[in-house]
This record gives sequence, structure tokens and C-alpha cells, in this order.
Amino acid sequence: MKNWPTLAQYGKSIWIPGGELFYYDSGGSDDSGGSDDSGGSDTFKPTVVLIHGLGDEADTWRYIFPKLVDAGYRVIAPDLPGFGRSKWKGAINIKCQSRAVIRLLVTTNQTIVSEKTGPAASVKNPAVLIGSSMGAGIAQHVISQRPELVKTLILIGGCFPSTGGIDKGFFLLMLPFLGKTWYRGFRKNHEAAWKSLYPYYGDLDAMSGEDREFLRERVIARVESENQERGFFATLRSMVIFLTFKKKIISRSIKSFHGKIFFIWGEKDRIMPQERADFVRSLRPEADFIIIPGSGHLPHQEKPDETGAIMLKFLRSG
Repeated sequence: MKNWPTLAQYGKSIWIPGGELFYYDSGGSDDSGGSDDSGGSDTFKPTVVLIHGLGDEADTWRYIFPKLVDAGYRVIAPDLPGFGRSKWKGAINIKCQSRAVIRLLVTTNQTIVSEKTGPAASVKNPAVLIGSSMGAGIAQHVISQRPELVKTLILIGGCFPSTGGIDKGFFLLMLPFLGKTWYRGFRKNHEAAWKSLYPYYGDLDAMSGEDREFLRERVIARVESENQERGFFATLRSMVIFLTFKKKIISRSIKSFHGKIFFIWGEKDRIMPQERADFVRSLRPEADFIIIPGSGHLPHQEKPDETGAIMLKFLRSG
């Protein structure tokens, strides 16, 4: 699975319990501070960790990553265990994916920490977590485990728990014969695999030819990969169980989280319509909720300029 060209230079990997985790890490921010992107005085900028959704990879942030780097932030974006280029042999579930994010925040491995950057996050300098779809839920789980390491959450098209409960489609996909038959059918029909992306975008055909070609290659690579098949269904099962039994824990952690929470949603999101965020929004009524016009479930891909500008506004205010 190839990298998006402008991200390739940032690719790294680290061995952690369970397997080899692939991630992008820009480095670059340091504890001595840097120039504020708004033109103000020198201020320390937190590390920003970008967390992708179910069946996606770190390249979903291909336009957002460089925007944040250019604004002076250290940016880290992993392929979660079970997805992309991460080579995973251990158990795959929401807990292990949250642990992987935490490990990237605190590890002392030299591929993560340099004399310039120090740890990606600490009690003194907590990080910002930006999660898309399922990645938003993982970000929420991280703050339930290590809230002192996080200062701000930005949730894009996803949150745990969602208003209305668990989508019935998840339960159908969990049925071994039905789910895997559906998934493996794409290996015989790559055109159907490509068309399966349409619900995730407001207008997939309006995206650039380079984007469409890249996305087509990615979805074919996913459905052809036995490792990603395992990752998809193991994560799906874990997510359903997690949402069923951890609702109260996650709700308490969201309500008591000391930092700021922001929401970004696509106007045409058919995967996670805006009203599915009502319950979490009721826990944090002060949180800004911004709609990206014309976008579907992945505004950071489809409307990166608008989404990036809002993220930077949130980062400055958070």
C-alpha cells in the first residue's frame, strides 16, 4: 500500500506489543515554543494526533497533515492496528487501538522522541486529538484512560455514544457468513468496491482525478488484503461490544474532560448524520459544532481547505 506522495517523507514504524505500528510523524514542534501562526508572540504548540476511521488509513489526512505542519505543529497520524501498513499479529480492538495512540504520545523510543521534540505529550504539554468517524470514538476512549495527556478533542463525523444507538447494519455485518461474503465479493468485483465509496462523500465525482485514482487503488488494496479483512471485522465486533457496555464510562469521561471539545460535520454526511451527535453534544453544550457545506462523511478529504481553516481556528482557541 503506497503512501500519498507528500506524506511519504514522514513515514515511520515502531514495534509495540501486538505488532509493528506504521505512522507519519512530522517532528518539528519543540518545548521551547515557536511562532504563533496568528502572528502573535512565541507560544508552545501542542502535538496534534490525527486518528482515522474504520477501514481507513493515515492517508485520509493527506491534505490536513501538511496544513498543520505548515502552521508549526508537530503532527502524528497512525495506521491503527489492523489497518493500512501496520503489521498486526495481536488482538485487534478499540482498546488496543487506543493503547497504540497513547504509546505514540508517551513512548521514549527514539523514532518518536528526539532531543528537539521530547515526548509527543505530557501533563505539562498535552496533545490535541483529532478523530474521524470511529477515530473520534478512539480519541474519546483515550481521554477516558489518560485525560492528562490531552488538552483538546476535535471530533469529525463521529462520536461515542451516538444518538439512536448502534446502527443495525453493524449487527448484520457481524454475522460471519453475511459479513465476510459481502467483503470478499469485492475481490471479484473491483468496480463494486469503488462504488462502495460513494456514500462516504457528498460528491465523489467532483474530487480531483488524482484523488479518485488514489482512492480507487486504496479500496482495491483493502479488499484484497486478508490482514485488513481481519482488522475490519475484529474492530467492528469490538466497536459494537464497546458501544454496548462502555456508554456510561465514555459519557462520564466526556462530561468531566477538562479540555475543550469541538465538532466538525459534513452537511451531506449519510454515514453519520448530524443528529447522531445530539447525545454527546448534550453532555458538552458549550462545544462548537461546525458544518462543512457540500461535504459528506470525510470533510478533511473532500473540503480540506475549509476543514483545515476551521481546525486551525479551533487549535488557536483550544
